[in-house]
Amino acid sequence: MTFFLSCRPPTATHHHKRIVRVGGFSKMADKPELVAAKQFLDVLLIPHRPVKPLARPAELRLAFTWPWRKAEPKKNRVDRKMWHTSRPDCTNVAKTVEDALVRNRFIEDDGGNSRVVIEKFWGDEPGIQITIEEL
Repeated sequence: MTFFLSCRPPTATHHHKRIVRVGGFSKMADKPELVAAKQFLDVLLIPHRPVKPLARPAELRLAFTWPWRKAEPKKNRVDRKMWHTSRPDCTNVAKTVEDALVRNRFIEDDGGNSRVVIEKFWGDEPGIQITIEEL
């Protein structure tokens, strides 16, 4: 299963947490940016939801493309894509999408992903390319 989510990929990751007090205890809660990113991903994923989740083991390929930075020289834009080497880092941004795939029943459990490939780019077509294959 392969599909493309045409969007500006969220930069809020599963590390966007804060400490809140509940009674006499402290616990971790999502920051508003992370809550918004989760809701955004859920809305984008719903039209692509499979009838049943993919069985294990699975391969997950994620390619994130953010729009070009305004200061990016035109000579770098010739190939239509360029490697993205700044924050957010690959594993953190992928974890947010993996959790959304589990929440929306694309895969049963992200522990069943035996192979994960993550790529980040600056480019002409912002979005998230997702490929899930049974191994």
